[in-house]
Amino acid sequence: MNGEKRRIAYPLFVVLFILVAIVVAQAAGEAGSSTNPLATKDYVDREIAKLAAQINSSTGGSSGTVNSAEIEQLKTDVGDLTKFIIDALTRLNDLDKRVTTVENGFVVISMKKGQTLELGGGSEVILRSGSATAISGESGTLVDVSVGKDLNQGVAVPVQHLVIAPKGDGRGLKITADAWLIVRGGYTIK
Repeated sequence: MNGEKRRIAYPLFVVLFILVAIVVAQAAGEAGSSTNPLATKDYVDREIAKLAAQINSSTGGSSGTVNSAEIEQLKTDVGDLTKFIIDALTRLNDLDKRVTTVENGFVVISMKKGQTLELGGGSEVILRSGSATAISGESGTLVDVSVGKDLNQGVAVPVQHLVIAPKGDGRGLKITADAWLIVRGGYTIK
């Protein structure tokens, strides 16, 4: 009985082995494919030739030369980009100076009769002593925040009132008697 089992099992084992070998061979795929990454020299040479053909066709069949018009366009683009970056850095430095001025708080200044204090946009001033009159700008007046009214050209600036210049368009104070002021923000003494 043992011999009969061997006679049946042996052919079944051979058929099973052949089926497994066929499945493994098909799963392996072609050399160089994604299922079989091992590649022959012929496969690598064939792929390099395809790539070289693609490169030559994309450059219009040229032998690696670059179009001078493209180089000039790239130079122009790089120049424009460099100018843009320099302008942006300049603006950032200016903004940094303005922020530092605002963060430093109020600055105490002394002014003589006849001098003018031109305020930057958003600057604040408080006349602590002395006297001054308001100077209007190209597009408006100073604002006396303490009482909530505009200070028109030539109007006396009250002592101890917070005055704001909404824009930096020439608005400021004309000192009519030696004065002490505190200022926050940008200003110019003339």
